[in-house]
Amino acid sequence: MAQNNLLASVQVALQDGNQPEAVREIDRIVDFCITHENGKVFDGWDRGTVQLMVAYHIAKNTLIYIQQDDEIKGVFMWYNCNNDDNWNFVYDWIPDRPDGDSVFLAFLFSESTPFFKELTELFLKTGVNIEGKRLFGIRHRNGFPKKVEYNQKLFKKILSLN
Repeated sequence: MAQNNLLASVQVALQDGNQPEAVREIDRIVDFCITHENGKVFDGWDRGTVQLMVAYHIAKNTLIYIQQDDEIKGVFMWYNCNNDDNWNFVYDWIPDRPDGDSVFLAFLFSESTPFFKELTELFLKTGVNIEGKRLFGIRHRNGFPKKVEYNQKLFKKILSLN
């Protein structure tokens, strides 16, 4: 497994407690994610692991979230990786691959279709290069995680939702 210096830095920052405002914001996002997950995403993960994952995604700039009236309404996290990567990429905390050929659309939680659409719009505005890359997610099908490939039309479809 590759050494993940950013992850180590995030762990130290969380344990240090010198940034209480940041930790409070991270915990708000963690609360939202835990409340809205369906038992298939964070199955067996304790709160500390989810907190570390959220903080890690914030540090690597692969997390967006939206809020309304000071309440979080949606969260989206992704990984820059290669098409042959899978859940082990997440479980083993492998660093993103800047020159990867794919984007793993990993964690998406939303309270409603309009917020889902807004998250997608924000993702497309992040500057993540998705042109020519493979897009995939891991979804539970028939009780097992299965890789699902997406194409660029997915975003057009999402953006047309009401």
